[in-house]
Amino acid sequence: MIYALLKPCVLVALRWYYRRITTAGLERIPSTGPVFLAVNHPNALVDALVVAACIPRRVGFTAKATIFANPLMARFLARAGVVPLRRAADESKQGSNADNDPSRNAASFDAVAQALAKHAAIVIFPEGKSHDDPQLAPLRTGLARMTMHAAQQFGVRGIRIVPVGLLFERKEQPRSRVLMQVGEPIDVDTLLAANVQVSTLTQLVTERLRAVTLNFDSAEDAERLHTVGSTMAALLEPAPELGDDDTPLGNTLAVVRRLDRAHTALRERQDATLHARASAFEQRVRAFRQRLATLRLDVHDVTISASTTPGLRFAIRELLFALVMAPIGLWGRLTHFVPIQLARALALRNATSRDEPAMNTLVAGLVLVLAAYVVQTAGVAWLVGPWWALAFLLSLVPSASSDLRYGDRTRRARARMRAYFTFRRHPDLQRSLLAEADALRRDAGELERALTL
Repeated sequence: MIYALLKPCVLVALRWYYRRITTAGLERIPSTGPVFLAVNHPNALVDALVVAACIPRRVGFTAKATIFANPLMARFLARAGVVPLRRAADESKQGSNADNDPSRNAASFDAVAQALAKHAAIVIFPEGKSHDDPQLAPLRTGLARMTMHAAQQFGVRGIRIVPVGLLFERKEQPRSRVLMQVGEPIDVDTLLAANVQVSTLTQLVTERLRAVTLNFDSAEDAERLHTVGSTMAALLEPAPELGDDDTPLGNTLAVVRRLDRAHTALRERQDATLHARASAFEQRVRAFRQRLATLRLDVHDVTISASTTPGLRFAIRELLFALVMAPIGLWGRLTHFVPIQLARALALRNATSRDEPAMNTLVAGLVLVLAAYVVQTAGVAWLVGPWWALAFLLSLVPSASSDLRYGDRTRRARARMRAYFTFRRHPDLQRSLLAEADALRRDAGELERALTL
């Protein structure tokens, strides 16, 4: 009951914070049967919310036992299907000797096994912590041990371990994007028949999870490859329609992965000439991005047509769209601006790491927005009566979403209009940018071919 009530609220909250959440490979998650969903953990509570919102079947969770310290929270989490796990790190911090006692989670392991026996889908974060590192943390053995416990002690058959990678464009940034990628499932029965050990199963989960996440040697490498990858992904595709996103996040991350593989291959090659070419290429991409930033142009708009007819079509279309959406967006802005902005301000004030702003904003936003709804609806009821109050209440959620989507679109429209008029006034500038983009595409292909020889 609580799960069914919470899921729509979670969906709304996530759509308010993130511009788009897309999925890839959902068909790999069995619709029935016992399943472990092994998920990377870059963004605290938000990770659990994204998984619960995106996966069609109901999922249960494991969570660190420390959040069950509050009796009211413990009761709520238990009703929501969350199983507490006593992590060794937490036990050590509390001065307990139980961190070396493998039986400390016996009751939790039994509860998970019983849920799997009823064909539940259980989400687990095998890294054991949320973090800002540019790669997966070493996986704990808990997932493998729970799997074997359920199969060997409770006779559960047909367990699948499904790797799920969460990739955030800028996890702390409102109106950024999220991609959830589902990897190849692991058939536990086959492995147990081969007498696989805990360490081997943990290593296999690591390999499958690394295949659906991005893993860099350092934060510097992550920033460099993201900058180059996002630029090249935009240049490799035609300019998107305004109503669409920019380059789909999955396409951008695919290019980043290709660059990462090339980066790894380059490090293994003792070829000074090739290293120099790669370094020069990266500097040219960065210079190209800097030139666009100085001109206040978006990389996606370099290829737009600056002729009269497309410009007129664009202006008419956006004007008609604004006539419909602007009033709805304005209504959403009037009714939600204060609680949403206050939630963001409070979230940033209390954040100490990059995986806290989104979580803090969502939690504070749900509380403040719901409180605003109660106050505003009560005020309307007092002023004009209960039926008008009901109509007012029904308008709130869709108007907030419309305001945010309209805001996203108008920001992109302003950027495209700026590019259009810039290229109308300076056609030589666009020709120069297009030539530079063509050269970068050509050089990228030549470098990739050279690295595969």
